[in-house]
Amino acid sequence: MTDSNHRKPEIPDELIVSRTDGSDQDIEVCVIDVTPSLAEKWLERNRSNRKVREDRVERYAKQIVDDEWIVSPDAIAFSYTGKLINGQHRLKAVIRAEEPAKHMVGTGLQPDAFKIADVGVKRTGADVLRIEGFKSAEEMAAVCRLLALWKQSRLEELNEYENVRNSVIVDVATASQERLSDTIEKIGSDKQALRNKMPRSLMAFAYFAYKPSFPTRAEYFLNGFMFEKNYPAIDWEEEYGEEGAKNPIKLLKDKVRPNYRELSRKAKLVLLVKAMNAYCLEKPMKQLRWRSNESFPELAAEVIVPGLAEDTAL
Repeated sequence: MTDSNHRKPEIPDELIVSRTDGSDQDIEVCVIDVTPSLAEKWLERNRSNRKVREDRVERYAKQIVDDEWIVSPDAIAFSYTGKLINGQHRLKAVIRAEEPAKHMVGTGLQPDAFKIADVGVKRTGADVLRIEGFKSAEEMAAVCRLLALWKQSRLEELNEYENVRNSVIVDVATASQERLSDTIEKIGSDKQALRNKMPRSLMAFAYFAYKPSFPTRAEYFLNGFMFEKNYPAIDWEEEYGEEGAKNPIKLLKDKVRPNYRELSRKAKLVLLVKAMNAYCLEKPMKQLRWRSNESFPELAAEVIVPGLAEDTAL
């Protein structure tokens, strides 16, 4: 180990998203946009850590690439001696994804803190579905969670942490397993089709939700948005007699593509819902936008969530 690895790791100011005040033990915590190059540098401080689980690295990397990554309360941690004591899987995932991702980072901890890291880690919804034998467990859990929130008009909570119980996710997945599997397979048929357009779980949720109420229009929207085919190539201005009217599919693409990294998951879902509402109801729209102080839009589709009663506690 080099002398530099005995010092506190350098954190570029431009990568810091937020920070908290240091404690009386000189422990500091901040949220960092960890880049692949920074992850490689930090992994050089990794000594005598546990064996790497490649399946976990792959799962985390996939979440980063699919824009499904959520900042974990379990920080990437360094001891006051400069040693990496927690977070090797997440750092390796950033490198594998070849994209930056936000992580909570703590420095100045006791070297023995690694002994309590990951103790009693709670199973995620995807973990439970995987144990139950479901395929594509990550995507299915994400879609089931959104369906459960939709059922109770709580979609604005999609960015909150652990607000749907695993048992509810399993109930929804079990009741709609065939249609969910078909939906996820369809959305994932081309891994690049939604890249920098829309997270796959959000697209799968929207397609699943709108399909029963608007079978043809939902199909047209999906194929038009993902593959730019199989939807009527009409002039919306001419078709609906409203000057300046544009195809909601194009409006959604033009809005999300150039702003993909800046838009939150909530903003992306709001824009997707607004575009699908307009498309399925054939309501002309001239522009697509959403302000953070607006209420979450209602889906034009009928709420159908098998396996979940109206009064089910999430």
